[in-house]
Amino acid sequence: MFGYYNGPEVNRVLFSFHRMNQLLGYVNSETEVNKVARPSMAIEINNLPSVEGLNLPSSYIAIALGGEWAYRTYNKWGEVIDKLTMNNDKLNLVFVGSDNAKESAKALTETFPRDNIFNCVAKFTFNQTAQIIKGANILLCCDGGLMHSANAVNTPIVPLFAKLTPLMQLTESIQAFPLFDANNVNNIPVEDILVKYIEATNSVNNHLSGE
Repeated sequence: MFGYYNGPEVNRVLFSFHRMNQLLGYVNSETEVNKVARPSMAIEINNLPSVEGLNLPSSYIAIALGGEWAYRTYNKWGEVIDKLTMNNDKLNLVFVGSDNAKESAKALTETFPRDNIFNCVAKFTFNQTAQIIKGANILLCCDGGLMHSANAVNTPIVPLFAKLTPLMQLTESIQAFPLFDANNVNNIPVEDILVKYIEATNSVNNHLSGE
């Protein structure tokens, strides 16, 4: 794709699908391409045993902590967790993230010392973390690499965006319930995240029931 576009001014996933369609002689219509465009990734077999050995619950919500840029790093996950567990103290939560999320994960596990909260931050490879996300009912996250991994393994997401709108990062085939602020994800109210979480949960439940 470099040489055509290089920067945040284009939805790169959508562009790549349309570019390949062009190279193949426009075998699909624009509508057809838009319906299937999404990231994909392979998870090697040798990544599975260490994840399967975690004994994570069969049903859980994943939360991606940390971030590379301050305006895309949400600092109110504790408030979100407090509200979620207040409504359902049996809810299983799994923290995921890289090295920049270690302090946040430590603080949250100390604040919420529950048996149904699992800290998987900075303990696994990217592919292994994607496998953990694949097992989640929903991923709560900010715009970043783990959001894209969730999109690749078809896990519904409640993503928080700042500066770049959801249209720049997501496609039609992704199960997303996004929130956006023009400047900083921390301007997004906790209550709005909870509303989107409920929407996502209802959608997942309807899908499982065949509605």
